[in-house]
Amino acid sequence: MDWLARCVDDPETFLRTHWRQGPVLLRPADPPTELLTVQGLFDIIDEGTLRNPYAGLFTADGTVSEADYCPPRIIAGRTLDGCLDPERVRALIRDRDATLQLRYLNHWHPGVRALTAGLSEGLGRLTEAFLFYSQPGRHGPVHRDEGDILVIQLSGTKHWQVYGGPTHPGWQPVREDDPGPCLLETEVHPGEVLYVPNGYAHTARATEAGPSLHLTVALREACAVHLRTQLRSLLSEGLELPARPIDEGTLLQTGADLLEHLRARLATATPEDLVAAARQAAYSSRPTA
Repeated sequence: MDWLARCVDDPETFLRTHWRQGPVLLRPADPPTELLTVQGLFDIIDEGTLRNPYAGLFTADGTVSEADYCPPRIIAGRTLDGCLDPERVRALIRDRDATLQLRYLNHWHPGVRALTAGLSEGLGRLTEAFLFYSQPGRHGPVHRDEGDILVIQLSGTKHWQVYGGPTHPGWQPVREDDPGPCLLETEVHPGEVLYVPNGYAHTARATEAGPSLHLTVALREACAVHLRTQLRSLLSEGLELPARPIDEGTLLQTGADLLEHLRARLATATPEDLVAAARQAAYSSRPTA
């Protein structure tokens, strides 16, 4: 199955016209909306085996304490923490307008795992998935994500505003009162997919039409910090230093040897190798199942 085509319709046009160039609302012919429904979401909750941190709740006041929806369980004489209580989750959503977030579905949901694996193959990026169930009018803060995102609207409607990327090395937080020019303002309906490039600030609000359910697929990427770290590793590979202490002559010779080593390493290094190593390091630092 061509999962990339199901998300962006025409991969070649998407990569040539939109990838890393700006936000865009896409209307693929066969969006993967069958992966999860609102009923399917609560069936997962009702199974009683989902645990924090694979799930969490947050309100306009911030993150909901785990103690409010994960009471301890006694299983075979042992206390098990972090298990979601279905009734408490429903009460928080109903009484406090809490947003429910399921995290890293690519670790444990078979359908979403197939989607992220297909996108990883098609785009050559580490791919992760997060599900959001929000109440009407619920508004999220302006923020940036580390990586490009594809927002697949599964149910309900969300109003999005997308701003530009950072103009300086500072990344977070984004100023709520001055996020920069709005590049795209749109409502995303079921079956539509919103693409937001890496680092572009954005915010979303569930419309009054009803609760919103959407899947955010994050396409992770290395950054300049990973490049710098891998450059240091590349330059130091195979480097041998003399034992200390050393005299003046040996110190100068060591300096000359170091410079010669660096010149030799740089002479064979390529940008492609450096980026590949940076991506490997960045991806290996992400959570795994």
